[in-house]
Amino acid sequence: MNDELSQDRALIRDFLVESEELLQHMDQDMVALESAPSDTELLNRIFRALHTIKGTSGFLGFDPMVRLSHAAEDLLSALCRGDLQLDRRAMDSLLAARDQLGAMLQDIRGGGLQTYSLEALLAELHDAQRPRTVPPLGQMLVQQKVISANALGELLAEQAASPTPRKLGELIVEKGLSTPSEIGQALAQQKKLLETPPSSTMRVDARKLDELVNLIGELVLERNRLVQLSRDCSAAKVSPADLDASLGQSTARLSFITEELQSAGLKTRMVPIETVFRRFPRLVRDVARTLQKEVQLILRGEDTELDKTMVELIGDPLVHLVRNALDHGIESPALRQQSGKPPQGTIRLEARQEGDQIVISIADDGAGIDIKAVGRKALEKRLVTAERLRALQPREILDFIFLPGFSTAEKATDLSGRGVGMDVVRSNLNKLNGSVDLDTRPGHGTTFLLRLPLTLAILPVLLVRVGEEIYALPLHSVAETAQVDPRHVHSLEGREVLCLRDETLSLIRLSRLFDRTPQPLSPTPPEVHGTAQARKVVILAVGEKRIALLVDHLLGQESTVVKPLGDSLHRCSGLAGATISGDGRVRLVLDPPGLLAASQFASSLYRKATA
Repeated sequence: MNDELSQDRALIRDFLVESEELLQHMDQDMVALESAPSDTELLNRIFRALHTIKGTSGFLGFDPMVRLSHAAEDLLSALCRGDLQLDRRAMDSLLAARDQLGAMLQDIRGGGLQTYSLEALLAELHDAQRPRTVPPLGQMLVQQKVISANALGELLAEQAASPTPRKLGELIVEKGLSTPSEIGQALAQQKKLLETPPSSTMRVDARKLDELVNLIGELVLERNRLVQLSRDCSAAKVSPADLDASLGQSTARLSFITEELQSAGLKTRMVPIETVFRRFPRLVRDVARTLQKEVQLILRGEDTELDKTMVELIGDPLVHLVRNALDHGIESPALRQQSGKPPQGTIRLEARQEGDQIVISIADDGAGIDIKAVGRKALEKRLVTAERLRALQPREILDFIFLPGFSTAEKATDLSGRGVGMDVVRSNLNKLNGSVDLDTRPGHGTTFLLRLPLTLAILPVLLVRVGEEIYALPLHSVAETAQVDPRHVHSLEGREVLCLRDETLSLIRLSRLFDRTPQPLSPTPPEVHGTAQARKVVILAVGEKRIALLVDHLLGQESTVVKPLGDSLHRCSGLAGATISGDGRVRLVLDPPGLLAASQFASSLYRKATA
């Protein structure tokens, strides 16, 4: 009996070693499969790995692993036969199955399988096997009543009898039955039906829901109190003084409950950034092996929470930065040893919360960025004059990296060197009301810092007045406010700058930007400095850069809901959205990174004009 027990333990030990090795190979193959979805060899390797795990699991009696691997096998079999095309839905299901199998192996190593709820995952694997069907163009046009069914039949007969191939859309437009615009809309709808919709579900901690329900109960009680107060007022049962006191109490109570409800509602949308971070071990392992480099990935702060929408949108910029660190940052083992470094490089991916912002850092201990090479490339591309380049600080030179098409790589590879990626990172961060900045030490490495608001739903803002208009500035970008002494405003290279203490800042007049009539900026006598006659500036911080906005009045802070701009305004630089004030008026929410870009663009135009 003891011999049989030791044999079983030896079998399980061998099974664990073999299965974990198979899953590691699957990780690499699945990452490669995303960029080569039609590679049958990759599909077959993943299929064989799952088949091996399923067979041994069945022999050892691990039924949950058999069920899961069998369902994943069915999906892979359909992909191998060509019945399906690999899409995001199928890949997400396969990766989830692989992760669940890995968790089961850890449970076996820790003592034995647990009880698992696999129904949802099995359903995903099954649903992913159903090909998406899209109605033909003609059928869609009939459903939309663009053409009649009889007209469609005649057109199809004419198309079939034509000696040369004719597209149905061309025939329809040629006979005047529809317009090119209507055909284009139908084709766009076909494409939309083929796209995989993003997940619209998420898990929420029951304690967060309990807190939300309790606050809703408090809100209901306060509503009842106001209803009773309204009845007493109608029946003249309350004096004006009592009414004023009761309304004041209800207003204060409603304000408190609303703030708590807002906070609790936002918490239900918060998810750990781990959902983004866990894709990078596979990515780093696969890319490092391709580049023949030794790289260790260190993850920190995976439990840091941010808005679900933010988590979905931050993935691509992080992929760009990690791949950039692998290709450009980390040197080959031989070069690292020549520099006195260990052959294995390190990439640190860390998230933390600072106030109402999330800070994500991507740091490597590689070669760093050659600032002189960046400057030479900027000169070569005529982005700056030699005289201006000599006056730029190193941090300002590094900003060229974020321009579209800019690259210092001598040779383009599959990973980088084509001048794409860094401009995408900055533009995507700007869309999220965030910023990206970098710090580099030649020979020691590079660190990218991404700063993001906790949520996109509610935005704390600073309200400012220019002329008769009120604008909102995201509070997380406001470094400080100050009063302007006109003697400290100067002209430098065709643009206005403000000398604030020992710092020279680009000055933007919102009145000029939005064509508003400002209050006159006249010298302020010392005896009235600090009164309403003095003009104000708001100092905005975008990463490590700062700019000054000249405004008429500072009106205070508030939390607001930002709405996107319409199609005609969504590309306007310097605008992040709009909000509605308490009196029903629309206020524009300004975009600090866009204002900074506009300032830098104006400076570059001046340099080109005077070069």
